[in-house]
Amino acid sequence: MTSISVYYQRPGKGLTIYEEDYIHEDGACLRTCTSLSDEVSEHLSAVLHQQGLIRVEQRVHTIKKVYFFAEPFNVLEFRDPLGNLLGYYSDIGEPAKKLRPGEYEMTDLYLDIWLSPDGTLLELDWDEFEEAIQKNILNSEQACLARAAIQRLKEETALKIYPDKYISE
Repeated sequence: MTSISVYYQRPGKGLTIYEEDYIHEDGACLRTCTSLSDEVSEHLSAVLHQQGLIRVEQRVHTIKKVYFFAEPFNVLEFRDPLGNLLGYYSDIGEPAKKLRPGEYEMTDLYLDIWLSPDGTLLELDWDEFEEAIQKNILNSEQACLARAAIQRLKEETALKIYPDKYISE
């Protein structure tokens, strides 16, 4: 499988480069899927458990991601080793950009949501978001984009639009 790089920028926090397995790209989005190593799985699962998103006995094995070129968020689908859904996660951010073949970029605007299989929606990182605004790490345009995007996803979740509309191929 072909590997691609996603340069994930969080203003004020630095750059993370994700190496992901390429599935498909069209004019609307980039789709990837990555099976995690035991070490990465253990670490990520511990972080998600600490945040109260998964139970202690649950383990993330694969992450499918959809990066949109015209939407202010992405959608990550977390599954366990048996393929059971653990939940959906979206980073609120500026739409993804293709830099060159095999290289993409996304700027995270701090806010995130988690949707559990039972339909529980959690809004995450409002404290970090507000702090980034106070410190002028995010500008007013970015702050407005993030607030509007999280509100939209909350409404779409209540209407049973999110995440299905965005993960279906």
